[in-house]
Amino acid sequence: MRKRRPRRRRNDRNRGGELRRRRLPLRGGLDFALLTVLLTGFLAFRLDPTGEPWIRWLPWEPLAGGALLIALLTALWLGALRLRHPQLWESRRLRVFLIAALGSVVLLGRAVDLLAPFLVPEPMGAYLVPVALGAGLITVFVHAEVGLWAAILLALWTGLSGGPELWPTATLAAFGSGIVAVLRCARLRRLSDLPLAGLEIGFVGILLHTGAVVLTQGSGALSAVALVWTGLNGLISVLLLFGALPVAEYITQKTSPLGLVELLNPSHPLLVLLRERAPGTYHHSFRVADLAESAAQAIGADPLLAKVGGYYHDIGKIRRPEYFVENQQGGPNPHDEISPSMSKMILMSHIKDGVELAREYGLREDVIRFIRQHHGTSVIRYFYLKALREGKASEGTMDDYRYNSEFPSTKETAIVMLADGVEAATRGHDDLTQLEETVREVVRSRVEDGQLRESPLTLRDLERIQQAFCETLRAMRHTRAGTFPGPPLTGDSEGLPASGTGTPSASR
Repeated sequence: MRKRRPRRRRNDRNRGGELRRRRLPLRGGLDFALLTVLLTGFLAFRLDPTGEPWIRWLPWEPLAGGALLIALLTALWLGALRLRHPQLWESRRLRVFLIAALGSVVLLGRAVDLLAPFLVPEPMGAYLVPVALGAGLITVFVHAEVGLWAAILLALWTGLSGGPELWPTATLAAFGSGIVAVLRCARLRRLSDLPLAGLEIGFVGILLHTGAVVLTQGSGALSAVALVWTGLNGLISVLLLFGALPVAEYITQKTSPLGLVELLNPSHPLLVLLRERAPGTYHHSFRVADLAESAAQAIGADPLLAKVGGYYHDIGKIRRPEYFVENQQGGPNPHDEISPSMSKMILMSHIKDGVELAREYGLREDVIRFIRQHHGTSVIRYFYLKALREGKASEGTMDDYRYNSEFPSTKETAIVMLADGVEAATRGHDDLTQLEETVREVVRSRVEDGQLRESPLTLRDLERIQQAFCETLRAMRHTRAGTFPGPPLTGDSEGLPASGTGTPSASR
């Protein structure tokens, strides 16, 4: 059996993963302590710009009770995260983002104290805490389930910060706002979705506020000012969320849905550069994107991210477009003048060049991942076989002609790898009867070569992906009518001939 060359980069990463797993209890303890201190610290005082002094500290008994509740809720929250989303503990960026998102909401909650005396009656400042901001950001950049838990934690903190008078009403209004933010942000695709989300958040907050007040104090306790600011809280939260998107993208290195939609614009500078310098690669990338989008929809992955990955996975070919067959347009092939080993190095370099270009143009890590992983460690077979024919390689040196890249680690990157191979294998394929067999052969070769070993795709997913590829390829190769009807047989007002069956001659 052929012995594969060890891959130092992946092995080092695996060893690092083991170290990280051994340190998880310590990291979890630090996160718990930091969150508890953060939430309790901002609960321990109030700001009163109209009084003296400005800072009023809570008595020790309510502070101790609040700290106990917050510590318990934080421990449950972190325990649920570890149980349901253990990958969060492997990502320092995401842990920092979670703490920053929660801390931003409680910081704004205390900052509201400076404005509350001028906007609402004194005990009603809790209705201005933007819980929807934290829940929405976490939903967009982490997961909707984590956003839901964050909404619960922040709603309870809001109730505690409002004091015993506002505990039920403030908690319910904040919880409802957070839940609506999670539901809307989970389907966020357009900028126009944000104002509608703000209105819905505010409307649900008003309803819950009204119901809680009527239930606990009677309808006479309703305050029109408090209702107005509960409703405006939704719009304010959405406005803050929109402003926080670039910061959240930078921290998490994930692209928001709004950012992904921007990357699909054909006038993006990178796509314009790709179209001008490597037109063959440009059209290849668009076909790969269509295949990837349909496959992602078929298995429940993120079709928007998969399509963006298809657009940008080959941008490294901008540097040396003439060395890639789709850009040669029947012209001379520069590989005829160089050795197979040099051709191999040039082809491999398009991954490094692509990563450099992506970072230069500000693409985030979730998009750059497609550039690094779309070839995995697959063999550059054409030049390996050429080297065999020329006596410059042997069966034992096949690994020298493998890409030294990462394996696909997500469903979307694995889909783009498969779509890239399928598009290349079926390019110019006119026999639709053999299309399905070609697609299956490409997928089977990637699986047998071990390229999908680190992806979460299942056998059922692969079957659905193949079906989606075949349907999309057939749609791309639809046929047109070979002939079109000729002119009418009788004369008409436009002066066409009164007889004849063909189309008018060119002279006419």
